[in-house]
Amino acid sequence: MKTKRLQLETIWQKTVWFLWLALVAALPLSSFPIFAKLIHSSAVAPASGIFVLLLAALWLPVFIFKGGRFPFQVRPALLFFLFSFFTIGLAFLKVLPDYKNVSLVSSALEGLATLGLGALFFIVTTALPDSQERIKKTLSVVNWGGVVMLVWSLVQIAVSFTFNDFTDGMRAFQHLFSTTVLFDRRATGFASEPSWLAHQLNLVYLMYWMSATINRFTVHKFRLWKFTFENVLLAAGLLALVASFSRGGLVSFMLVLAFLFILANVRFARWLMSKWRVRNRALVGLLTGLGMALIYLGILVGGLFILSKFDPRMETVFQFSSTADNPILKYADDLQFGERVVYWQTGWNIFNDHPVFGVGVGFSGYYFPRYLPDYAWRLPEVNALYGWSSGLMNVKNLWTRLLAETGIVGFSIFLTFLFIMLFTAVGLSKSNNGTRRTIGWMGIFMLITFIFEEFSVDSFALPYYWFTLGLIAAASRWIPEDEKSMDG
Repeated sequence: MKTKRLQLETIWQKTVWFLWLALVAALPLSSFPIFAKLIHSSAVAPASGIFVLLLAALWLPVFIFKGGRFPFQVRPALLFFLFSFFTIGLAFLKVLPDYKNVSLVSSALEGLATLGLGALFFIVTTALPDSQERIKKTLSVVNWGGVVMLVWSLVQIAVSFTFNDFTDGMRAFQHLFSTTVLFDRRATGFASEPSWLAHQLNLVYLMYWMSATINRFTVHKFRLWKFTFENVLLAAGLLALVASFSRGGLVSFMLVLAFLFILANVRFARWLMSKWRVRNRALVGLLTGLGMALIYLGILVGGLFILSKFDPRMETVFQFSSTADNPILKYADDLQFGERVVYWQTGWNIFNDHPVFGVGVGFSGYYFPRYLPDYAWRLPEVNALYGWSSGLMNVKNLWTRLLAETGIVGFSIFLTFLFIMLFTAVGLSKSNNGTRRTIGWMGIFMLITFIFEEFSVDSFALPYYWFTLGLIAAASRWIPEDEKSMDG
């Protein structure tokens, strides 16, 4: 009897661990057709959601029943999720504007589902990889999943630029893994669209590969000459990011580069002062900073100029007219992201009238017709969505969505949670343990890209930032500071 119980326990543990590794491997699939049908969503339907739900049913109750403990970072996250659930309840106490008879109950359930999925991604990631060995195994699966994603992305861009089209076989293959189509002359990977490929790269893959490269860390024993697997993946990942032609993704990654340049500047200034024994340290620091700022400005202008020659959307990047009726929105429209700006402004307008608790998660779409700026009605996409789409319009910006739907209270709780994660990541980055240090820098890089990435994505259900934040908490909880790692 005892032997049989041990066998069942072993089978259960292996099943749970297999589901976790499958979740990690499935991260590149952001709009998986099978899951999309199950949750009735054509956009946000990550394949990893299937596995996190299975883990929530099979592993989480047992873990809690056995007295399993979570890292302390789970507490502020749960506070945010609970408050967000509370705003959904508050929404039913208000007189909501009618929007094409869209069901309030279905909107509430969708809000609960997206929040719940995000909460599960974070909670499971913080607790299931509960040792240094398991965390390193998780990172190795991140690498192998990244290989498949990168190969498919680079094949897409090579075929599209060579033949100006995709083969029927490629389109059929893409439909097996995504509800959307391939984009001409842009890499999409297995994501819903090119910007979502950049989102994945910036919030998980590139951040780990860059951190591993800087810290000379690897979870694999083999090397390609002097290069680790992570070094090679970083180079290929940067190529895929550029090939996505995601402007938001490129700017987000440039923020990380700027951060690294600033760190290099500080070290360079200190080196100059120590070498020359400079007395006026403030002056040297100021001159060095100004010099590097000019270099950054030149790189930025040069990058925009090159992009304007390759991306038709950027042809008017240096053309700004202050005489237009609404010059900022007109400039954004010329660069073909005017719709995004008016959605952001709409979210801000909603927040201005509902500043404390917001209108409730999932309910901002009901307020769109009332709060859209006048300029919005000149844009074809806005008119098409309002006139022909039966679904709610959305803010498409996590920051303004948080303000509009959870108010200053929810926004503050979420920022507090992010600051706690930042302090945790900074602490890990100073560790003597290679795994902890690498995940710490990964977290710092991710939180920097997160600032700009979330200006174009507003979903709580996408797993990427919850996964990386969960790894930070897991590393701080499950890898002791004095535990050595044999990492090259």
